[in-house]
Amino acid sequence: MIKPSYPGSVRAPHRRATAPSASTGPAVALVDERYLIWLAGQTVSTPVRTLQRGALHGVMAQLARAGGAGGGLLRTVLFTDQTCTELHDDVVIRTVPAHASDGGLSLVRALGGELAQLSRHQPGVTLIVASDDERLIPYIDEAQWRGARVVLVADDGVHDFARLSADDPSWARLLLQADRRVALSPAAWEALTQPAGAESSDAGRDADQPDEHWRAEVARILDQWWSAQTEDERLDLAAAMRVQQGVPAEADRSILMQVRRELGRNLSFAEKRLMRDMVRHIVLGEAAAPEAPAPEALPVAQD
Repeated sequence: MIKPSYPGSVRAPHRRATAPSASTGPAVALVDERYLIWLAGQTVSTPVRTLQRGALHGVMAQLARAGGAGGGLLRTVLFTDQTCTELHDDVVIRTVPAHASDGGLSLVRALGGELAQLSRHQPGVTLIVASDDERLIPYIDEAQWRGARVVLVADDGVHDFARLSADDPSWARLLLQADRRVALSPAAWEALTQPAGAESSDAGRDADQPDEHWRAEVARILDQWWSAQTEDERLDLAAAMRVQQGVPAEADRSILMQVRRELGRNLSFAEKRLMRDMVRHIVLGEAAAPEAPAPEALPVAQD
């Protein structure tokens, strides 16, 4: 996605008062659909042209909780240049001109105006913003001065902020303006990009498991990751995996980002599943072998 060049000097010279770490007020999600589609293309393995809007409010509600909003998600406002053919509860559509017509200026003004109105009329509101346009900084700063908390939706790259700052300084400046930043989980991306019923149609494709060369490469990467963990980190991770299904979200994002970087590409759904099985084997293999000799037995640990 080509982001507009925008000088860092637009940011207000005086910082607002520090926002509280959690809020009991309502939350509202403001979503630039074009940005989420672009972000999905950097994250999932298959091309993404549209979002599953029916899943949008539920995903944003999860992000609101992760961002510290205690009052629940009031609504999701979707800014889009695509035709709306279905109605979805708690999703309000704001139609804007195509990005190519004005470089996204109409979207910035519409989303920024919504930020201003919400901060003015909803004291203590938490604003979940899914956009990467640096021109929103003055609007966000004004909303924060009025007492709103702003949480930006990002991808796994936010966890390596030093590298992100060097690669994309305008995006980094926008992230710095937020009170918090949250990343979408793999399950959230699947909900937003995979049509209902697609799981069964993907079954045949996913049945083709990665070859031995892929397994060897990923095993090497996972061995490096495991070797870098301290003893306390290993114990904590093993304890967490014994009481829940799958790899904890934070560890999963970190591992997936490392594997993706080493292989130089995104992973398919089948590869992600196998990678997580390999992680479980590494973390629980020695300690849990008598109780869970195969991945199918792991759910028993819920008891």
